[in-house]
Amino acid sequence: MTRCWKFCVQGRSLRAAEPEMSTAVVVLAAGSGSRFGGRKLIADFKGRPLLQRAIDAACGSRARICVLVLGADSESVLDRVESRRCSIVLNGAWPEGIASSIRTGLALALEFDACVFMLADQPFVTSANIDSLCNAAGVRPGDRQRPPPIVALRMGRAWGSPVLFPRHDFAALERLEGDAGAKRYAQSQTRRLRFVTAGDPRAFCDIDSPADLRALRV
Repeated sequence: MTRCWKFCVQGRSLRAAEPEMSTAVVVLAAGSGSRFGGRKLIADFKGRPLLQRAIDAACGSRARICVLVLGADSESVLDRVESRRCSIVLNGAWPEGIASSIRTGLALALEFDACVFMLADQPFVTSANIDSLCNAAGVRPGDRQRPPPIVALRMGRAWGSPVLFPRHDFAALERLEGDAGAKRYAQSQTRRLRFVTAGDPRAFCDIDSPADLRALRV
């Protein structure tokens, strides 16, 4: 005779826990910073190079791996930052546009359930922001038969990087070309978009020029 046992804790049946989603974070840092006049990623921002802040945010998250995509002036950039637990990959095609960096970084993340893409010039993005994307992307009752969500950071009506894409979208991201970024693809998937609140209204502030840097240092 076979017996089926049911164990309860505080009135709730124990069930097998859902496996945690495995996530990679890709830091896109291959551009030359031409509008800044060059060397943007190693410019000092409140005591740390701008790129270091992005690296620290990525590495401080609960993502399984972090990938740093470099291109222009990669050697001088690496001399000025601590890569921590990032895997470093060089994008020799960086002049072609940001899509080449997305493809380069994604190549190291194909085995994971999801990938977060973040820009290197948004100094107020935090590890907590990245973790909130991962939390919101988890499987929910009734979701198993649907394409999993794309999750983006939002403050008010503005939304953007960092953005989490499930493996379902990797093939489409690999087909991006030129300056077509991940957000443009996400905009084509509006029914699947899910948002989490940034918390800090400065999260979407990016640095394109020395004037931006001076303004955000205040």
